[in-house]
Amino acid sequence: MNTRPVILQMIQRMKRRSVVRKTAPSGVSSSSVLNTGRAHIKVSRTEAMCPPLLDPSLNWPLKLLLLLALLSLFSPTPSRRIFVGDREPHSQPTFASDALSMAIGRTSVPLETTSRQQSNRSEVLVEGFSDIFSVGRWKEVLSRNDNEDQRISALKNAIPEYCLKSKAKNTCKKYKYAFNAFCKWCSSFIPQISPLPASETNVAIYIIHLSTKFHSVAKIQEAVYSISWAHSLGDFKNPCDSTLVNSVKEGAIRSVSHTVKKKEPISPEVLSKLVKKFGKESDSLQDIRLCCMCLIAYAGFLRFSELINLKRSNICIFDSHVSLFIERSKTDVYKEGSTVVISRTPNDTCLVAMLERYLRKANIMPFSEEFIFRSILYCKKSKSYKLRKGNKPLSYTRAREILLDALKSLGLESGNFGLHSLRSGGATAAASNGITDRLFKKHGRWKSEKAKDGYVQENLLEKLSVSKKLGI
Repeated sequence: MNTRPVILQMIQRMKRRSVVRKTAPSGVSSSSVLNTGRAHIKVSRTEAMCPPLLDPSLNWPLKLLLLLALLSLFSPTPSRRIFVGDREPHSQPTFASDALSMAIGRTSVPLETTSRQQSNRSEVLVEGFSDIFSVGRWKEVLSRNDNEDQRISALKNAIPEYCLKSKAKNTCKKYKYAFNAFCKWCSSFIPQISPLPASETNVAIYIIHLSTKFHSVAKIQEAVYSISWAHSLGDFKNPCDSTLVNSVKEGAIRSVSHTVKKKEPISPEVLSKLVKKFGKESDSLQDIRLCCMCLIAYAGFLRFSELINLKRSNICIFDSHVSLFIERSKTDVYKEGSTVVISRTPNDTCLVAMLERYLRKANIMPFSEEFIFRSILYCKKSKSYKLRKGNKPLSYTRAREILLDALKSLGLESGNFGLHSLRSGGATAAASNGITDRLFKKHGRWKSEKAKDGYVQENLLEKLSVSKKLGI
């Protein structure tokens, strides 16, 4: 509770009462004069100039308040307000000076919000990501004209939607969350900081705040990218392009960076053990689903999103191979789709044979639009497993849990592996066997050499081959 206005009102009321007591006629109480409000009170010039503490007409509570006000004027107490902005803050009158000025009667202190705070609130254009399309260039773009054709107005209103579609759905969702967090941080200060347009100083301070609070490189990068995108949408000058912000960002990333332990790739030997334990014809649908997921992700270099969104209609099985059509991929921004072909082999780890076994047990019809990897129910009556009826793919958490439990049952340290270990395991095996870079990148749907090389883990013999050929 803010007690400042209440105390100032008390001082003003006590001042009036002390003056009324001095000027009220004999036989008339001061309260009656105050209530009627008709008494004509005059204070002489000498009395007005008299120091307040020496004025005999003031009662002792008022003198005590004035004494405290004087003491606080000369005490070096730090200000409790934090000013973060482009301009230097104006000199703010302290509570003590306000109280002393009111008691002496030289000025009146407003008890409402100051005009400076009100004007500062008006400078804040947005409170969240949803407000971006009401400021900046959008005032002109989305402006309505009485003589404008309704078809033009309808197409105009679709412009923000298409601007958001310029980013991937998950990227857009991530940037919205990060920019809303920045707006919330800006609104926590008094006076409030403007998040859009934002100054380079405030953005640099926010980056330091994130680095000290979360110690995460991803948080810093998300904040910078989201603020940059928001300013680009609103056609404002991008503060993230400044040398100051880039220097602070680089320093923050270096200060919070730490060694990252990558998950180990799954080897063909581990897959062979999984198939021998869980992939026999007599095994349950649940166990065969595990083996089928592992073999497809390994042989096709599939990301989890690609694996889990496979439908029966995307699979064509031939005598020599199987063809998988990937509808959506991380690097396929225009949704052109890509086809992955996997050969049939005579080994127990043959993907084509395992896939046929799984589709037969799951009773998934050809050309069906059902996701092939879904949750499984156990039927007590038939004492068997079957897929759920709802066409909803398996979640990442459940798929990861299934894989790690299976690896743990083989005696492996499950903490060293993840779902991405299947993709990196296939890539590592292909690189070790001399697959050309062009086929390697196309099979794994990689766009850059850096991304491709990040999945390959060289074995010890390959690393030693470099020093063996140095001639020493």
